[in-house]
Amino acid sequence: MIDVIYILLVMAGLYVIWLAVGVLLKKNFKIKICAICATVVSTWMGLMVLKLVGFDINKIILAILMGQSVTGFMYLLEREAKSTNKNLLLMKPLVIIFGTLIVYWIIGGV
Repeated sequence: MIDVIYILLVMAGLYVIWLAVGVLLKKNFKIKICAICATVVSTWMGLMVLKLVGFDINKIILAILMGQSVTGFMYLLEREAKSTNKNLLLMKPLVIIFGTLIVYWIIGGV
């Protein structure tokens, strides 16, 4: 099984990479990215790929990272709602509930 310490070290490296990519995208294309969000998503996606090709992946760290993405998505929706003066009071719990359900199904299937 891939040790969690290695995953965290990879995440630290990915964060530095995403910071640099974010600077380049903002400078050249006026696109903003969240380096933390990109790090978390690219880590759990990479772990899913490794799992699919046969590596023994700790499902707990995979679930934690996917849960962080669900929460991040909820905050992204909230920020968008504030910028457009929309109230998404009911949308936040729905994102968390359905996001959690989706992660549960994915983790149960791997």
